[in-house]
Amino acid sequence: MVVVQKAKAKVERLPMALALVHTHILCEKQGKINEAYKKLQDGWLSNGDKVPPAEFAKIAAEYSECPSGKKGGDLGWFPRGKMAGPFQEVAFNTVVGATSPPFKSTHGYHIILAEGRKN
Repeated sequence: MVVVQKAKAKVERLPMALALVHTHILCEKQGKINEAYKKLQDGWLSNGDKVPPAEFAKIAAEYSECPSGKKGGDLGWFPRGKMAGPFQEVAFNTVVGATSPPFKSTHGYHIILAEGRKN
């Protein structure tokens, strides 16, 4: 009698990375997102400073056409795979505390402030 032992497959669970994009700005038109980015540049980025979250939220409330704009652009924590293509890539590749340059997705033009990351 031959006994065949099935090897137990080792399932390695990778930690699910989360990114907190506390604030983001979404505009339909490239010109409008560029205006918002210019405010960020003039106030902080051109000096090499980080944009304070409260100030980014004010600009998001002024410029963003996303419903989250009313909350200063707050999107909260989200896992990898929840957001589509370019938005997810920029969100997970922006250094915590940094502001992304404007970029385009299927929803329009965005700027992201990455506030935190956790596993």
